[in-house]
Amino acid sequence: MKITKIETFRVRVPLHPVSWHSADIDGLGGPWWDFPIVLLRMTTDSGLSGLGEAPKGLAEAAIRQYAPLFDGQNPFEMNWQNLPIGDHWSPESGAYQAYEMALYDLVGKALELPVYQLLGGAYRDRVRTSLCSGQMWPEDAAQRARQAVDLGLGVLKMKAKVGDPVVERIAAINQAVGTAVKVTIDPMQHLQHPIHVLELARGLEPYHDNIECLEDPVSRSNLDWYVLLREKLDLPLALHLGSLQDVVNAVKREACDYLNLGGSLNEFKQGTAIAEAAGMPVWHGSGAGLGISEASYLHASAATKATTLSSDIVGEFLRVDDLIVRPLEFEDGYVKVPQQPGLGVELDEEALERFGVRES
Repeated sequence: MKITKIETFRVRVPLHPVSWHSADIDGLGGPWWDFPIVLLRMTTDSGLSGLGEAPKGLAEAAIRQYAPLFDGQNPFEMNWQNLPIGDHWSPESGAYQAYEMALYDLVGKALELPVYQLLGGAYRDRVRTSLCSGQMWPEDAAQRARQAVDLGLGVLKMKAKVGDPVVERIAAINQAVGTAVKVTIDPMQHLQHPIHVLELARGLEPYHDNIECLEDPVSRSNLDWYVLLREKLDLPLALHLGSLQDVVNAVKREACDYLNLGGSLNEFKQGTAIAEAAGMPVWHGSGAGLGISEASYLHASAATKATTLSSDIVGEFLRVDDLIVRPLEFEDGYVKVPQQPGLGVELDEEALERFGVRES
């Protein structure tokens, strides 16, 4: 079996109304939902195809530049942990994820095995998931929490910064749904200094039963601050980390209670193995992508023992389309892990035509 064709498709898929920030809030992260997403299809001389998806915002040219390196290659003869596209953590690291994803999908189909089997087998056949949102006024936050309850989801992740009415949001959520939904507060490192975190924590004292954890409240580069906060706070503290060395450092310093990890399938498995050895629970992070990448997250989460927290498999609830023929199956706060060969999803050609855009 040899790779004979690699195609890329650039798409832009809008969000559902008021699914991220409240309408009049110009929040953290800028208009990330307008960043295009590049999908990849790798086809072989046997007629089988594998699908991949790059993180949002990566240029199509950054994906396509590596296509000649795979032309004529036999996927069964490649080392997927060291694909020929340079440093994993280069600006094109998202290209690595896309090609690795497509290779796993392709080989899984060839062997008639789901990807989680290629990763060593499943610890679970469904993965806990959460609902995510940006910065919201309390009334919108309460409505988002009601939506989470209606969907059977027990965790709502919300962004925050200094000056946001975070305590008022949590109070509104408590009034709307009680403690049926726990909130992960994610300031994306924007609380500036531990004193701001401690001030926020004092305001949240009446609502501790509503809080899942605080994620990345201050700069991740200062683990001393995280060690200090972990000593002072009565709430779980989480770090969203990328490199394996960062995971090692956080575990060695005992700087957090939970880890939010991502990266490629292999990188996620390696990072989660470190967390497992330390007895630290993990959830799979997300770039709020589409169905192909989220299917890969499900397989990675199923195949890693420590991935027991609610993962950010959220695209279905944020974007108006997931670009796959059959949506992922959500049930009672979980997503079912696809059981079909490969990633278990198919590219929706009609949706591709509708949301496809040319690179300028």
